[in-house]
Amino acid sequence: MACVIWLVAAWLTARWRADGWAQAGAMLLACVAGTTLPDLDFALGLAHRSALTHSVLPVALLAWWRGGRAIGPGLAIGIGIHLAADCFPNAMRGYATIKLPLAGSIGSDASYAWLAVNALGGMAIGALWQPVPITPRWRFAALAGCALIAVAYLFVTDGGWPALTLFGLAGWLAVRRRKAARTA
Repeated sequence: MACVIWLVAAWLTARWRADGWAQAGAMLLACVAGTTLPDLDFALGLAHRSALTHSVLPVALLAWWRGGRAIGPGLAIGIGIHLAADCFPNAMRGYATIKLPLAGSIGSDASYAWLAVNALGGMAIGALWQPVPITPRWRFAALAGCALIAVAYLFVTDGGWPALTLFGLAGWLAVRRRKAARTA
């Protein structure tokens, strides 16, 4: 339920001021909210790992609400972070699998695919969605802050270490590729 408080704080921050630092701060608050929003399924009376909350659906719903557009990128990244950690449960069965409303579990393999696709989708949406006028400097600062939030979250959560390792490897490969492109 804390994610709702973080989301309200993000929305109020975005509405408070339209300048870059306030929008970057709203994005960071929304990112923190997104790291726990998928587990809102408990409070909503849904099965754990409900497809409704363990997906980018909350971000899509936020995109339709004009007041939510400023906090959408941060929320998408936060949800992506959470789902990336969920890709590495102790065992993908029962409680750990994705559940569709009225249909139940989608099974182990489909759950891995669902989580991976939605985790990558959340990260991509958050990195590319720029609905509010914000300078590149503040945008970079917000994304760097989201990366720090991701490291902190993945460092302490179950399944976070493998996800953190994969993100680190992806970052290292991106830097190597960029250096190789400059020398070519």
